[in-house]
Amino acid sequence: MITQQGERWFTAADAAELFGPGVVTGSTTGRWVWYEEHDPAAAVRVALGVARRSWVDAVAVAPAGAALAQAGLALAFAKHLHKVRRERGLRGAWVMSPLQPPLPRLRLCRIPHLVTAAGPDGAWQDVVLWEVMTEARFTAWLGREPVGLAGLDARLPRLLGLRRAARDGTLPDTQAVRALQELLRTRCLSTRLVLEHPNLFESLITLKEAR
Repeated sequence: MITQQGERWFTAADAAELFGPGVVTGSTTGRWVWYEEHDPAAAVRVALGVARRSWVDAVAVAPAGAALAQAGLALAFAKHLHKVRRERGLRGAWVMSPLQPPLPRLRLCRIPHLVTAAGPDGAWQDVVLWEVMTEARFTAWLGREPVGLAGLDARLPRLLGLRRAARDGTLPDTQAVRALQELLRTRCLSTRLVLEHPNLFESLITLKEAR
C-alpha cells in the first residue's frame, strides 16, 4: 500500500516467513540465498559482506529471538530502500534487522526506521526496523556525518507516538505542528525527516511530553 505522501505500508504478504537465525539476501532476479549464523555480531559482518555483491539488492539479518515474519518485514523494507535510494543515485544493497543489531567494528552506524506494517490480526501498527551501514554510506545518504543517532534511539517511543498522533490528526494547533503538517503534505514522518529537522522535532517531542 502506498500513501498519498509516497510512504510504503507493508502487509503480511511482504513479511513472508524465513528461516532463522542468520542472514538472507534477495535480488531482482528472485534469487534468495540463506546464510546460517547464530552469533549476532558475526551475522552483521556476513550481511555487510554480501551486501557488496552485484546481484544482491536487499539483505536482512534474522536474529535469534525475532519472529521470522519480522525478518521478512526487514527484508521487504530493505528492498523498498533499494528502489527508493537507487532513484536518488545511491547504488547497492542495504542491510536491515528487526532487532537492534550490534556494531561489530568501527565506522559503522545503526539507524532506526519508523515503519507502518500490518500485524498478525491485520491491524496497522508502527514498528521500528534497524539499518546498519558504514559512516561513508550514511554521509552519501543524508549529506552529513552520522551525529545525533544515540539521541534518536532514546526518542523512539516518543517519535512513534508523534507519528501516530500526526496520522490521526490529534496534535494541537501550534506553530511547530503547522510546520510539521506542511512537511507531511509531500513526505512521511520518517527517520530521514527527523534527522533533517532536529530542532523542529525536539520542539514537537517536548510539546507531546507536556500534554
